[in-house]
Amino acid sequence: MTDLLVIANGRFQRGWTGRRWDRVAVRLRELFGDGVEISFTCRRGDATQYARQALVAGVGWLAAAGGDGTIHEVVNGYFEKDRNIQPKSPLSFLPCGSGNDWVRTLGLPVDLFQAVEALAHASPHLVDVGHARFQGLQGTVEERVFLNVAEAGVGGRMTAGKGVAGWLPAGRLGYRLCSLATALSHRPQCLQLIIDGTTGLATGPILSLIVAGGRYFGGGMHCAPMARPDDGLLETITLGNFGWAEILLKIGGFFSGSYLDDPKVSHRSVRSLEAISGEEVYLELDGELAGTLPATFTVLRHSLRLRY
Repeated sequence: MTDLLVIANGRFQRGWTGRRWDRVAVRLRELFGDGVEISFTCRRGDATQYARQALVAGVGWLAAAGGDGTIHEVVNGYFEKDRNIQPKSPLSFLPCGSGNDWVRTLGLPVDLFQAVEALAHASPHLVDVGHARFQGLQGTVEERVFLNVAEAGVGGRMTAGKGVAGWLPAGRLGYRLCSLATALSHRPQCLQLIIDGTTGLATGPILSLIVAGGRYFGGGMHCAPMARPDDGLLETITLGNFGWAEILLKIGGFFSGSYLDDPKVSHRSVRSLEAISGEEVYLELDGELAGTLPATFTVLRHSLRLRY
């Protein structure tokens, strides 16, 4: 019987990381016994399917091995709309992505072998999960949860393939350069926000709307230093109409978190948020393209059990 299922991004079977997985598997079984199983994904959506099947079958502990996209898929395996189907089954993380933004919020090791060793001393924690209801890419209303950050605007445009990633290097550096290049070319858009039921708050034009449960996104941007994953709140941040020269001058502040002092940036801690626009505004969840606005975001307090 499987006691711990590790759901790993299939691309890590290849290359340098792939050569380390045999050692990872041996060490996991030394620590937790023969009930450890590793399943590699083959395509987008597999991690959600594997997680759902395992939880329904009664597997008591899952671990997501990959980057923020893999974590996003596994977490969505736990949830049917806004309900966790197995709230007693914990989730752990073995980071081997390029950004690893969520595990930075938790203060976990970003080295794969150190993360494996840390599991031996892991303890349970209840954290919040964000729930999004939005317009999907096929035009129908969809629902999905997110653990780290939802973003509408320049980040959504980049994940929609509207950026300039083709000529950039792969990995974390390429992601950061693509984010910068897309921000420089992005046309700010106007939004209307309904915060905790208060209607008619107009914002715009803005580069980005960030709805954060975690503190980092975009390959290390310290977008929400105040965020706590267990406080029942989502941190809502809007980046105003920055010109290209301002973006270049403030890029360091965007990654350090000091950008929040800028008068073109506003921040609110909220429990619910609705975002509407008369324009096509792309939405990404945990770095994965989800759809477009309009979207409604709510916090599901203490709805996911982690083990770290």
